[in-house]
Amino acid sequence: MRTVRRLYFYAIAFISLEVILWGLIGLVRATFSPEAVSSVDQLAQALALILVGVPVFGIHWWVAQRSARWDQEEHASGVRAVFLYATLLALLIPVTQNSLALLDRLLLGAFGLSTREAIIGSQQTLSDNLIAMFMNGLIAVYFILVVRDDWKTVTDQNTHAEVRRIYRYFWVGYTLIMVVFGLQQILQYALSRPALHLVGFIDQTWLANGLALLLIGLPLWVIAWRTVQGALDEAAESESKLRLGILYLFSLAGVITVLSSGGIALNVLLKWILGDEMTFSQIMAEISGPASIGIPLGGVWAYYGHWLRRDMEALPDPMRRTGLRRLYNYLLSLMGLGASFIGISMLLSFVIDLGLGIGVWVGSLRDNLAVSLATLLVGLPLWLLTWRPMQAQALETSEEGDHARRSVVRKAYLYLVLFAGVVGGMTFAVRLVFLLLSSLLGERPINYVNEFLNVSQVLILFIILLTYHWQVLRRDGRQATLALVSKHALFHTLVIDPGDGIFWEAMEAAVQKQTPHLPLAVQPITEGISQEAQGLVKAVVLPENLALEPPEALRLWLREFEGSKIIVPMDMPGWFWVGGRSHSLSTRADQAAATLRQLAEGEEVRFPGGRSGWTIVAFVFAALFGIQVLIFIFAFLISTFVD
Repeated sequence: MRTVRRLYFYAIAFISLEVILWGLIGLVRATFSPEAVSSVDQLAQALALILVGVPVFGIHWWVAQRSARWDQEEHASGVRAVFLYATLLALLIPVTQNSLALLDRLLLGAFGLSTREAIIGSQQTLSDNLIAMFMNGLIAVYFILVVRDDWKTVTDQNTHAEVRRIYRYFWVGYTLIMVVFGLQQILQYALSRPALHLVGFIDQTWLANGLALLLIGLPLWVIAWRTVQGALDEAAESESKLRLGILYLFSLAGVITVLSSGGIALNVLLKWILGDEMTFSQIMAEISGPASIGIPLGGVWAYYGHWLRRDMEALPDPMRRTGLRRLYNYLLSLMGLGASFIGISMLLSFVIDLGLGIGVWVGSLRDNLAVSLATLLVGLPLWLLTWRPMQAQALETSEEGDHARRSVVRKAYLYLVLFAGVVGGMTFAVRLVFLLLSSLLGERPINYVNEFLNVSQVLILFIILLTYHWQVLRRDGRQATLALVSKHALFHTLVIDPGDGIFWEAMEAAVQKQTPHLPLAVQPITEGISQEAQGLVKAVVLPENLALEPPEALRLWLREFEGSKIIVPMDMPGWFWVGGRSHSLSTRADQAAATLRQLAEGEEVRFPGGRSGWTIVAFVFAALFGIQVLIFIFAFLISTFVD
């Protein structure tokens, strides 16, 4: 209930603050720029926004501040932190945007160009920007002071620190986009100059817009990034999952863009090599667009890829470090595999068209060959450079190789490729059967032979893709099974039976079902534990009653035992486990056997629990997404018949 109350007060405060702000901006603009007011309605609207917004904001903000002053939980709440930093964003982003609009128009005017070519604010005036900057900045100063006061008085700062981290990285991303597109505009202008004689003029708008973006974005990016880097002395910042996620995002965005723009530029060069008569100026005109975006994002890839590698190397957990590297490589491998598949398919399609005499060399055939080779030359090296090290690691018989084979990332990669292979193969198999049946029934389509061969080659490629990765998955499974069997065989376990044999029988059945190679021995409570057993046993399983009230000999032995101790809940009058217990002994034994399996395999023990409401919501959305995917697949299959 308190969370709902906070959401209400802070949401109304945020909305009413924006109402006041726009009212103040409209009022000041009307005061200093009377010619901008086209009617009394505009002035009345500004006054109405202020008169309505001030009391609403004042009441709700006063209540929120009063609650935060007297209640430390309110002061440290995540809702308040989100409100404060969202408000700062809502105030400071307009300051940045108006600064950009103002500078962009000034630069366009200095170059003798129309201000209507400005990226934003082409219809605004100098006073419009200055008033908006001043009013937003003035209110932002107040909330900056509120945030600073909160940091001085809040004792539990974890939530505020997490929200502040998101706020800082938002600024890093926002300003980085400005820098990248500023460089892109300037490079577009510079790379187009060799083609000046072809077009007769060079659009200086690129230069003016690029300089404006760079002059505003670069200083802000330096400040934002230095702020983020300066906070790395704190363990929570340096080990933040958000930071790793942002570094991944920037690096992968750079990779994808560089590969795409590189492929386009390579296509142009290949067309020239294959005989397309192009001058140097024409080549530059063709590649100036992709190069202008590829070069800045190549820098982003190099710079943030460097920091990503450094952050991964600094992680104390070697398994997590290896897992992050693995994720990065498999993502790149997936992109390379997709590009390689498309490139090979396009190359085979070119061979088919050439063999059937479809098209002419000076035209479609040459262009198709250039595109297919460019795609293949970009995708195949990327796939080989990323897939081969991952495959070599998975083929190792060491502990690292075992972890690599059982990696969730590797399994997700393989199953995703298998999914694509099955769906794609099924789609083109349906199309192939449709062509055969249509021909047999006397309705042979136009260009039947060409379409038949092209559909067949794509189907064969999907079969090869599916077969290869299925074999990889099977090999992984066999090697993983052998490794797990050897681990299970070394994990000797002792079951303490209270004497009736029921507990031992349940545990024996559960372990036999989940880990049949795990050595399991029974120890009746009436007999002493041998010295030989004490030296071999890695884990001991005992019922709840013996754990709570053990005989003296068992108590002393458990105190000295250094292995894992697993307690299975039992029905005991007067004893209650908070959170409930399983309904049957067999189910509890299954859970204990699952714990033994995880311990034997060196994994972190995970206990079964109920699903939260958010998990259920996630399942619902996942199901809806799955339904949409199925609808898309069926629609695509139907379209193949309609075409």
